[in-house]
Amino acid sequence: MSLCSAVLLAACGGSGGGAGAPTGGGATPSTTLSISPSALVLSVRDTARSPTLTGKPRKFTITNTGNAPALSVIFAVATGSPALPTRTTATSNCTTLAPGASCTITVTPDDTPSSARGSTSPVPVTLSVGGSNTNLLSPTVQVVGYANVYQGGYVFAIDDTTPDTGSVGGKVAALEDAGGAPAPTKPWSTSNDNVTASASLTDGQANTTAMLAQYAGLELPANYAAGLCSLSTNGGVPGWYLPAICEMGHDQAVAGTGCGTAAAPLIENMQSNLVADGSVTGLPPSYWSSTQASMTQAWKQEFANGLASGTQALGSKAGDLTPVRCVRALTY
Repeated sequence: MSLCSAVLLAACGGSGGGAGAPTGGGATPSTTLSISPSALVLSVRDTARSPTLTGKPRKFTITNTGNAPALSVIFAVATGSPALPTRTTATSNCTTLAPGASCTITVTPDDTPSSARGSTSPVPVTLSVGGSNTNLLSPTVQVVGYANVYQGGYVFAIDDTTPDTGSVGGKVAALEDAGGAPAPTKPWSTSNDNVTASASLTDGQANTTAMLAQYAGLELPANYAAGLCSLSTNGGVPGWYLPAICEMGHDQAVAGTGCGTAAAPLIENMQSNLVADGSVTGLPPSYWSSTQASMTQAWKQEFANGLASGTQALGSKAGDLTPVRCVRALTY
């Protein structure tokens, strides 16, 4: 069944961004289109909130992989799909594609994400792409900002410098504490060991790797904070780690961690971008970071609503039992 007759009846007159009406009218596809990537995730454009939220346009590439010309290649939002977010646009230079030729659909986001901040059930936008004599493609689009859910967690850091032929990078915090409900509390370590390579303020992945190496063969991962994160499959994706203290929050005057201030944090963090405005709730207890402070102590973060709120303090590695909230880097 052709794209025009099956999906894009309105777009066949040109409203879907194509160049004229497909002519197949229900003919069996005679050539094949492919698309890369199959899903695009873009950042909102909101530089007033953060200079990292640049809203970079990103693109799908459609290629005719068959042996016949692809006629009248067009696109539209699929039937039953949510609409593109307010002021987000999609444009195409696709028309007729010779065998081996490619064209692009460029998506340009604005300041509105695809779903509400804090919503744990986001629904991406699905596009329908094809020609009058081709197969139908169904790529998806999702526009995210801070506290939107993607890859199993709440987005708290965004890297919009990644190539425009793929999705944004960044970091997400798990939707719930590690270990299930009710969340277990864990020591930072099972003994007062000096994990010499786990003092980074900003690189929780490196800290976690160091801790796993330190305790390999000595202790079960489920028995200490970083090990528990290494076992997580939250959201069905791997790669979770115990965040560094500056990934979790910013300094208060009494802390002195070096994480910057609420007005100028050292890096994007969970307190500033998830919790301060109330988008994500349920994080009141102190949580372990992966940043070691001394032989016997490591840094903790306590989250709280309010831009200048949230505190950082030292905890006893082996003596304190504390909940664990894991994070991961986005794959794109």
